[in-house]
Amino acid sequence: MLTFDKLQPGNNLGTNAQTFNDASAEQWCELFPADKELLPDLPPSMISAITMRAFLATVQPRPKGNIHGTQEFKVHKLPQVGDEITTTTYCREKETRKNNNWVYFETKSHDQNGDLLFTGFMGIIWGG
Repeated sequence: MLTFDKLQPGNNLGTNAQTFNDASAEQWCELFPADKELLPDLPPSMISAITMRAFLATVQPRPKGNIHGTQEFKVHKLPQVGDEITTTTYCREKETRKNNNWVYFETKSHDQNGDLLFTGFMGIIWGG
């Protein structure tokens, strides 16, 4: 279990690969039809979903009771349909504030050529 005490700043918590393909683009555009006009580029609104899927796949097992508090992204380059997106999640820092344990994570997503696509920063109130 990844308790607050076990999470250490600087730790690489794992890597997750997802392919941005026709099927994933179609599923996304069923929810957000206006994003279809952005294809073949990844709609920027999808970045959060890709990053959260990577986080959920790599940062485990997690304790119950975590609360997503903050998230931001910086886009360096948008992937295109057919690209593989590999996201690595790092523990960047942690603190106890107002009796809550906060853990801050950084994500870095690259394409199959190693090009940096987007980076993210996420703050979570950690339950354990």
